[in-house]
Amino acid sequence: MDGWSRPAAVTAGAVALAAVGLVAWARRSGVSVRAKLVTDVALPLSGMKRRARDAQGLRREIARHRRIEPARPSLWLRRKHRIRTDTLDGVEVITVSPRGGSSGITILYLHGGAWVFDVLGAHWRIVDGLIARTGARVIVPRYPLAPESTWRRTYAFLEHLLDTVGAEARDRLIVAGDSAGGCLALGIAQRLRARGEPLPAGLLLFSPALDLTFSDPGVRAIAPRDPMLAVPGCREAARLWAAGTPLADPRISPLFGSLAGLPPVAIVTGTRDLLHPDALRLSEGLARVGRAAALYRYPEQCHVFVGAPIPEAGRALDTASAFVRHCVGAPEAGPQRPVYPEAAAASFRRPNAVA
Repeated sequence: MDGWSRPAAVTAGAVALAAVGLVAWARRSGVSVRAKLVTDVALPLSGMKRRARDAQGLRREIARHRRIEPARPSLWLRRKHRIRTDTLDGVEVITVSPRGGSSGITILYLHGGAWVFDVLGAHWRIVDGLIARTGARVIVPRYPLAPESTWRRTYAFLEHLLDTVGAEARDRLIVAGDSAGGCLALGIAQRLRARGEPLPAGLLLFSPALDLTFSDPGVRAIAPRDPMLAVPGCREAARLWAAGTPLADPRISPLFGSLAGLPPVAIVTGTRDLLHPDALRLSEGLARVGRAAALYRYPEQCHVFVGAPIPEAGRALDTASAFVRHCVGAPEAGPQRPVYPEAAAASFRRPNAVA
């Protein structure tokens, strides 16, 4: 070989060996190659965990995101669905509806982002997946964020938004959310119950953040393997949102609040997510008070993996949509989809379903 082609050949060989090893590992573990690439290649290379590892890094990330947020619905999404934008209390509320007509189901989707980041492209992928499987209209509010706002204004806004949906329609309403949005979904249900108001038909939580102290020993055990989140950065984001209220206060960390009297809950979680222990504790707590719940654990999946373009996300959305239809008594929507064992539990009480 001449001088310039030898390094290229060595590099190509190394890449080929790595690819073969990746495929072999994925087959042994039962995880898709795409999921392995996202978790162990794309996310580490993105620097997401490193950039928001501590308080200083988080504040730099907030400033960077304010310059580029929010992600708007893509042209592709606009062609598929009808999209309307309204304003409530100075907050933008985006409603996405199927062009062929809604099934009568409404999903209030509360996006994640550590209470400080706005809507991201992955959230629109989740919204599109839920609409395709349920025929629902999905309401996505760009709710008030920290540090400009605090939990008090966020919940006040969500309460007002739910008032506009109407109490009489809540038997066809699912409140869903990922990460910080999962925290808000459980928190708003607890507030409605405390006020004696009608509750939504169900809560759908993807990788929810529920204990903002992040003090569970399981969190520390998983943290080194989580490719996205670092505990100090998460805790700093929670402090900004709490604005002086103790992080263990049930109004901040809904896992410490009462779980009695809640509607059915579905929890989707990955075992490489440092919030995974929150999901386990919520499932156990709901079981103790006799509430209908299902916990779907996806081995080796990262935080909010349902927003990634991987097969496991499609399976999770299939399961989540089966839960939505069950809660509102709706039939299968759209083209026939495969039914996984975890989606067939009629009572949604099994606490240990593993995808």
